Amino acid sequence: MKKLRITVSGKVYDVEVQVLQDDEAIGSAASLPYPGAAALPMTEAARPASSPTPSSTPAPGGAGDPNVIASPIAGTVQKVFVTKGMHVEGKTPVVLLDAMKMDTYIYAPRSGTIAEVCVEAGASVQVRDPLIRYAPEG
Repeated sequence: MKKLRITVSGKVYDVEVQVLQDDEAIGSAASLPYPGAAALPMTEAARPASSPTPSSTPAPGGAGDPNVIASPIAGTVQKVFVTKGMHVEGKTPVVLLDAMKMDTYIYAPRSGTIAEVCVEAGASVQVRDPLIRYAPEG
């Protein structure tokens, strides 16, 4: 199970999602769900959240590099909130992605200095594409 935070029309929901296929297979025509596929029932975790609390874990991918914030979803970059050389605190929004008309904010998993902004507004990204790179610590 994966825990996700989804915002719909300004309301924030925390949901648990069962992964039925690996992210590696997504993108090929054979991996698309068949028409009429049934949705999974929602759990009690699908209640509205009182206030958004961004996850402090880094997005998947980036080859495990703690200095990379990778895209957790495929989508289009709507806005980049940071610039090279900027210092950010943990849980600060760094990128806004749009996937299927749903906004997804990507948050800094930790404090640090931005070494590189890998995307710009309007760019398409895939799962695990680097969005932001931190300057190495120490």
